[in-house]
Amino acid sequence: MKRWFSRFDVHMREVLFGASQAFVLRAMGAVLAFALNVAIARLLGTDGAGLYFLALSVVMIGSVVARLGLDNAMLRFVAAGMAKRDAEQVNGVVSLGLRMAGIFGLLIAVLVAALAPHLATHLFSEPDLVQPLVWMSLGILSFSLMTLVAESLKGLKQIPKSMLVSGVIYPVVALLLLWPFVTYWGVAGVSLAYVVATVTAALLGWLWWRRARPAPGTGSFPLSELWNSARPLWIMSGITRGLLPWLPLFLLGIWGTAEDSGVFGAATRLVMLITFFLTAVNTILAPKFAELYAKQNLAMIGKLARRFTLMITLAVLPLFLLLFFAGDFVMGLFGPGFSRGGDVLAILAIGQFVNVLTGSVGVLLMMSGHERDVRNSALFALCLLLVVAASAMPVYGLTGAALASAGAVAGMNLLSAYYVWRRLRIVTLPGGARFLPG
Repeated sequence: MKRWFSRFDVHMREVLFGASQAFVLRAMGAVLAFALNVAIARLLGTDGAGLYFLALSVVMIGSVVARLGLDNAMLRFVAAGMAKRDAEQVNGVVSLGLRMAGIFGLLIAVLVAALAPHLATHLFSEPDLVQPLVWMSLGILSFSLMTLVAESLKGLKQIPKSMLVSGVIYPVVALLLLWPFVTYWGVAGVSLAYVVATVTAALLGWLWWRRARPAPGTGSFPLSELWNSARPLWIMSGITRGLLPWLPLFLLGIWGTAEDSGVFGAATRLVMLITFFLTAVNTILAPKFAELYAKQNLAMIGKLARRFTLMITLAVLPLFLLLFFAGDFVMGLFGPGFSRGGDVLAILAIGQFVNVLTGSVGVLLMMSGHERDVRNSALFALCLLLVVAASAMPVYGLTGAALASAGAVAGMNLLSAYYVWRRLRIVTLPGGARFLPG
């Protein structure tokens, strides 16, 4: 027993060390992202911020489609190539993946730009959205390449640089450009700042990649092998990274007003702070779960999962209580017109707190080869979101959008927690060991 606890302490220290590094960079990115959103809200007001967030929702959904599920596939093959010291595979995967995403990203960006007048006028009933959406459409390409370069750096174990590319450089550049761009171009200036910032992050990431790769050259990799790995993840990533976070805002643009979209967009960006610790820890827990599952050490996985779920829940509890009970005050930081979103913030906070309370269930399922369960949970959440949105948003507007979003997040994570119990007999909830057999 003493020896088992010693091994647990080794794993615990390893995860804590990696998570602490991830935490610092995630904290930096979270503070910068929060400052950026507050600056946008203060400069544009609720109507202008609503137009920006509507354009951003189109870009985020378009970017997930353009990436073709390559995020995890490129990470997997780059890491495998590094383990084998196969420079040709490493270079070939990155070259092929970026070309694929670049072509699809450019096509979707052109399509969105061409359809911008129709989307703005007939779908969202916001003629002023045309110019911001045209500029923002370029972000489909730049954000896609930025994300894939960051995943490639992660495959090289360049975790700090990967996190700088994906979460720090962009808000820093955008903050620097925001005031002069808004002064000259208004709402469209925010879109232009977004594009320039993501292009800058992608280029810096590419330079870091070229320096860190094992050998110069383009290399080669079979298209069929990369696509066969990416294809099953495309639907899942489209739902979890595109539709679930952004579809409520997109639908609110149809059934609500630009002002509603501005309030909801600010609340959704703010409430993501609750999952800040979970996201940082998952970055380190994912490979650890994969390692332990390969050794069929399910007892160790369960103990790590429960321990970190408890730690993260206790860490975010004060923030959850603040957002839940003082939502009007917190939303008021974005400007006077945003304070009416306090109830919306409270509802969204409940959904994200359930996400934290269930722990790293999605990561655990994927690292143990149960990707279909993650897909099924995502499909269930999407269906729940659509049903609640269609029934509640036309009547209750902002509140209906919050109920749809929070319900989908909570439903997906609760179902994933059930799948973890069913497949692995692991309970991730704090104190869940009491429910284990024997």
